[in-house]
Amino acid sequence: NSQFLTVWVKQEPTFSLIIRFMKNAQKTHFIFDVDDTLADSYEFNQQMFVDTFISYVDLSNPDIEKYLRNLHHISRGVSMITQFEQAISHLNIRPTASELVDKNELLHQNNIAKMKMFDAVSEVITRLRSQGKDVSICSNRQLGSLSKILTQHHMQDLFTHTISCADSGHEKPDPFCLETLVKESGKPKEEFIFFGDSNTDYQFATNAGIDCIIVDHYLNQK
Repeated sequence: NSQFLTVWVKQEPTFSLIIRFMKNAQKTHFIFDVDDTLADSYEFNQQMFVDTFISYVDLSNPDIEKYLRNLHHISRGVSMITQFEQAISHLNIRPTASELVDKNELLHQNNIAKMKMFDAVSEVITRLRSQGKDVSICSNRQLGSLSKILTQHHMQDLFTHTISCADSGHEKPDPFCLETLVKESGKPKEEFIFFGDSNTDYQFATNAGIDCIIVDHYLNQK
């Protein structure tokens, strides 16, 4: 059965705690979500979400902007296409959800330099690799912007696998990507652990039968 440990911490100490917690555990493969887990991306992602609608609504209207920011906040971990479907229905606008997903991805790629990683991420991943651990990414983010994030922070060569659940057609909490990673490794599930930041991530790991740790860098901040 999958275990569930919630780590309620704020910033860099998360990663020190993770290393201490896992020091004696028999885990050989560490899998991370990216947004709000490795990347301090909450405000960036929210702004890109709002900016996606600039051609379709009057963003100077405070009620519209408030609605979009709140939708993004309460939809943490939910697929982008689902968030855009809800906004389209509420705002009664014409673009399709797929069109807005593409527009949002382009905004991300063009502004990715504004996104920051949490402190100590590179050091922790490097340390895990130096200990002989496999370290992978499983994210609902599209591979285009995901690759740019890793390149921007010189981390593109640190991960064993970089998987976009969105591009696979199996977005979280569908466990397909995790199950495939485990199957292709030939290792038992007990050697894997997933790190995420939302209830969707918890469901993702649980559906795959993999242990998980859920972290919240923004506790009492959002």
